[in-house]
Parts: sequence; C-alpha cells; structure tokens
Amino acid sequence: MAKIRHVAFMVKDPVRMLEWYQRGFGFEQCYESKYARMALDGLFNIALIQPREGEAEVVGTHRADGGEADQRLGINHFGFLVDSVEDTLERLPDLKHGQNPQDGRPAEMRVYDDWGNAFDLAARGYFGREEKRLPAVRQVVLQADHPDEVADFFKSKLELEEVDRAPDGSVALSDGYIRLDVVEEGILPKNGIQYIGIQIDSWEALEARFKEMGEQLPKRAPNQTEMRIRDPEGNPIMLSEQGW
Repeated sequence: MAKIRHVAFMVKDPVRMLEWYQRGFGFEQCYESKYARMALDGLFNIALIQPREGEAEVVGTHRADGGEADQRLGINHFGFLVDSVEDTLERLPDLKHGQNPQDGRPAEMRVYDDWGNAFDLAARGYFGREEKRLPAVRQVVLQADHPDEVADFFKSKLELEEVDRAPDGSVALSDGYIRLDVVEEGILPKNGIQYIGIQIDSWEALEARFKEMGEQLPKRAPNQTEMRIRDPEGNPIMLSEQGW
C-alpha cells in the first residue's frame, strides 16, 4: 500500500511560511534550497516552494530550470511513499510521468493522473522518520467532478483503502494513518487538492502557541470539533483535535 507522506505549496515567502509551521505546530525544518523549504511533523512532509522568475521551457513534467511546471500560488501537488517506484509505475503504464529533478529533493518520480492531479512517488521517503506525534497532518482533501472514479483509481493503483462513502458522493480513503478525502464540492476555484487537515494536540496548547506568535485563532463555538484557518498566504487548513 502506498502511504500519503507529502504535499507541496507554491508560496511567495518559504522562510516566513516555514517559521509559521514551526512556531504554530512544532514542525521542524528538514530541507533547504534556494527556492524551497520543507517542514516535517515527524512523518509527513510539507514543501514550501517559491515560484521561479521568468519563463522556462517545460521538459517532461518540470521546467528546464527544475521548477514546477505550474507556477501558480497555492497547493501544487502531493506525494506517496511506495515500496518500489518501478513496480508502482507498472500499474500506471498509460499515465504521463517523468523523473523529478535530482537536486537533493526527496521525490523521485512525478505522475499525472487522468484528471490532471499531480503526485510524486518516492521509495526513499520524504525525510520522515515514521514518527507519529501531534500536531500532525492527518488529512488531504482532493476535489473531483466524479469522486467515485478518482477514488477507484487511487484504490486500485495505489492500494489505498476505502473507509467511508458519504451521501453527497464524497469518498474517504486511507493508507492506515493519513486520510485522502475525495469530494465533489471544493472550497477553492480549481479542481485538485483543496486543503490539508492537521490534527492538533489540544486547543489550549494551540491557542497558547498562536498567542506567543502574536496571532489569535477564531473563537470556537461550544462543542465545535473542527476549525478552518488560513496560513499567512491564505491557504486553507482544517484543524481538528479528534482527527479524521
């Protein structure tokens, strides 16, 4: 079974965003380059990538200068830890794919599914230690016009398990720890990944960390179990104390 272990944002200021994840959630830096920083919760890797300047030819799945083909700000792609990249690609023979730039970043292969979603494959991991602690990323939400078709793809090709199917057509998949929710109605004006969900240690601890940062969380209603916030560049994040 493939394991969901990575998501990448295109951001204006990777340094500022890294500090926000470090101070707010206790994540640690695990990678640094001219254009990117990566934050790790012990298991899951968040890449914070700055758009490249100027124009460049797209060769295969990336720009010739190593940048992302899609330079738009926001969530860009996600990634799976697999036992073997080669064996996984054998189950994806008709999909567009290409080797990621081998410049120190962990992902080995970029793949595009039939709906245009970009995801990475890596057998060597994303700098994670399989350390399960809180706060931690526990959910990735993906919008699709036909959630059942997309969910069936990830079930058959990446061997994720279906754990729930809602009346609105949404399908929840899991790698045994992190959940991939495929929904029809998103919150962003684009298809693909909408947001990540972070399970927190406690509301009180989170509020204290944000207060120390000079930020204030929205006021919670009685018995409210989830809260949506936005990072410094406006990307939505769902918070939950009980998880998914």
